[in-house]
Amino acid sequence: MQNLDDLQKVLIIGSGPTEIGHETELDSATVQIITNFKKHGVRTMVIDNNPFSVALEEIQPTNMYIQAVTTANVRHIIERDQPDAILPTLGGLLGVRITQELIESGDIGRFGVTILGMPAATVRQINNPAALNSTLKEIHEPVIEAQVVGTEDEALGLVESIGFPLIVKPVAPRLDTNRTICENVDEMLDALSQGFSQSRFDQCTLERSVVGYKEVEMIAIRDVADTKILIAGLENVDPIGIHSGDSIVVTPPQTLNDREYQDLRDATFRVISELNVVGVIHIHFALNPDNQHFYVTKIAPYFTRGVALAARTTGYPLAFVVGALLLGQRLVDIKLPSRFIKQTAIMEPTIDHVSVRIPIWPFQEIPDADQHLDTAMKAVGSTIGIGRSVEEAMLKSVRSSQFSPRDVLPSVSNLTDGEMISQLIHPLANRILVLIEALRRGYAPDELSELTKIDNFYFVKLQHLLKIEKQIKDNPLDVATLKVARYYGFGDGMIARIWQTDTATIRGLSAEADIRPTYKMIEPTAGEFDEHASGYYSTFEYENESEPLGDRTALVLGRGGNQLGPNTAAEYFTTEMLKQLKRAGYHTILMNTNPNAIGIAPEFTDKQYVDPIQLGDVLNVIQVEHPDIVIVPGNRHYLTRELGKLELNLHVLPPDQEIGRPQPQRATIGVSLFVHEQHKIAVGIMDMIAPGMNQTIAQVTAFRMPAELPKADRLRLVEQAKQAVSEHQLTGMVQVLFAPKKDSKQLEVVGLRPTRLTEMAFLSKVTGINWVRMLTRQHIGTLDDAELSAVKIDLNSQRVALMNAVFPFRQLHVLNRPGTTDQEMGATIAFGSSEALTLSNLSDTEQLDKIINRTI
Repeated sequence: MQNLDDLQKVLIIGSGPTEIGHETELDSATVQIITNFKKHGVRTMVIDNNPFSVALEEIQPTNMYIQAVTTANVRHIIERDQPDAILPTLGGLLGVRITQELIESGDIGRFGVTILGMPAATVRQINNPAALNSTLKEIHEPVIEAQVVGTEDEALGLVESIGFPLIVKPVAPRLDTNRTICENVDEMLDALSQGFSQSRFDQCTLERSVVGYKEVEMIAIRDVADTKILIAGLENVDPIGIHSGDSIVVTPPQTLNDREYQDLRDATFRVISELNVVGVIHIHFALNPDNQHFYVTKIAPYFTRGVALAARTTGYPLAFVVGALLLGQRLVDIKLPSRFIKQTAIMEPTIDHVSVRIPIWPFQEIPDADQHLDTAMKAVGSTIGIGRSVEEAMLKSVRSSQFSPRDVLPSVSNLTDGEMISQLIHPLANRILVLIEALRRGYAPDELSELTKIDNFYFVKLQHLLKIEKQIKDNPLDVATLKVARYYGFGDGMIARIWQTDTATIRGLSAEADIRPTYKMIEPTAGEFDEHASGYYSTFEYENESEPLGDRTALVLGRGGNQLGPNTAAEYFTTEMLKQLKRAGYHTILMNTNPNAIGIAPEFTDKQYVDPIQLGDVLNVIQVEHPDIVIVPGNRHYLTRELGKLELNLHVLPPDQEIGRPQPQRATIGVSLFVHEQHKIAVGIMDMIAPGMNQTIAQVTAFRMPAELPKADRLRLVEQAKQAVSEHQLTGMVQVLFAPKKDSKQLEVVGLRPTRLTEMAFLSKVTGINWVRMLTRQHIGTLDDAELSAVKIDLNSQRVALMNAVFPFRQLHVLNRPGTTDQEMGATIAFGSSEALTLSNLSDTEQLDKIINRTI
């Protein structure tokens, strides 16, 4: 193994496109670790085929491999460029699986490559329950007995000794998979059939079910000297049986006694030491609430959503520290940025607030998916609320997750008692609203706890919120009631609706009574030391810790939790916009509730507010910061309209995609132009590919550049596009849509629209010009005419680029069909000197081949 002091070149295995199981948290961690590696003089290379990757923008083109993240491609890079080490932990389970295959094939040894973060023996055990259980038994950690089977007959022979319910899980799956709970033989055989096909070894494990136990997660880090600290404990409100990604998660844990917490902390430290992990580990435990017995159920020695949540809610600079640990530094020697005190890296975080994470599901866009919550993760995003109490944090997170423009929670009062009981036992995605409704109807907390296996504590907290709600109803326009309501997280819109008035009245009453939010710093010492962290949340107490950043500030409102549609591309857009604002000399302030957002990294923002992106909360931040610019995303129409009534320098970025102009039913060619004053720069001409029979514009989810047209036709289309833009007096990034005339192959203009966020990211990767930054500069007035005149784009390039949307259909177990733009989860991108070569670089070659052949 190579001495880490001699590392000169590291290959980071990327995570590929966004999908259920990972969003942008891996890309965010990658950016921060690349920054740390650069400071230590380490050349970083990245392989990824995600067109919305911000990490790919942070490295030189010579270190960028825009290829499908496969074992063959990683092996080829290792063979050709001979990195000193590879880092799999930023690629999630995909990165781990590829590393496992490189170990099995002997490539790691043959090329003398170091695996950063853990030894090969540990890599082999990840996602292999039988191997992990063997290791855990050696250190006397309690594990659920798992039996490995390779055939249905073997499984049938073990059923009697294990008993139902039991859990089936594939051994070393090719993709991230879930445990399946089986209540009978038929369900077990179905799960085995699927599991064998997913396993690289054609094997599954059978284990006794612990459904109903508490699920607790622990995040810890370790250095090469075996010094360990616990970053955070996360408590799942829902019991085991509901995937942790679909559960409400609270930190710090609320219902564990000190003995239970310390036992899990000690177990975490024993595991991370035994596995010899350097960096971060995320361990899941099943805790029997009746007798304090626990089992280790999952070990993830890599970056996860839970790791991102721990970093966000503690204020601990986790990715920065892990980057230093991977290079062999000890915790005691790590030099943190100046805003942290010297000892922060070695101190276990202590927090004086509560954070609650609530999932966001895709069922509005994919209504035929099964909405029941079980061991298969279905959420596509999440939001967090932070407050001084569980009630405040819970209500803020619920408000953030609903995306109601007027800050009002939906009601489920139309459920019959029978339907409600059924949903309490077999939960659906609207679980939190059903729990609240059950309490409204007079069900006692202990009854609901028995039905749902959720700790009684959380029903008591929800019941307290309902008492406050009743107090609000009974005391209209009462100042004392308003103060209590605000302290426990009720928003202006919620209170206004209960009092049947408007938010302006509520804000006026608050101002008269001096009921103003105070902002608390999100930092890891609970106020013990003089930290200067950049994250803040609001509450209604006495001391305010947030001071205005000063002159030349830009407040950017984030998109909130990830949803289906262009949200991953929107996160890319927001981050690149923040970078450009900083370059232009602005202090950047981001308001966002997405714990996985890239823009919250200190590289991009000077300050972050974790509060609901609702009108009242935004106005409160504006009153503190007095920003020179306020930037609202184009999908926030109500916010844009209300903020537009004030004397603010307001910009809508990303642009509003719903421009009010009728869009064509079909388009086959898109010509994108960057329009600024007299300049109309042709950015790209692309084939717009819609798989399926209808081929409507909503089904255009794949793109090819350059379009397959003769050179003369391309030039003609560009001129027509420029003429159309001039007639409509549009500016910015504009896409002119073309389709064949009826009964003719001749193309004509059929529509104009702002270039979609997905295509803007694609165009940036293809042309090497960051069009998000160009658009931002246009808005803030820093574009240079001479610079625009010098822009040269080869519209007839021989290099073919393809982008293809990725959908969550497989993970949701719904019919894999042509998706629409509002069902996109992410995308893949590929380049080649010919279409065939480009196709070979895509991860989903077969699918795109069908798309191309069907539309040519």
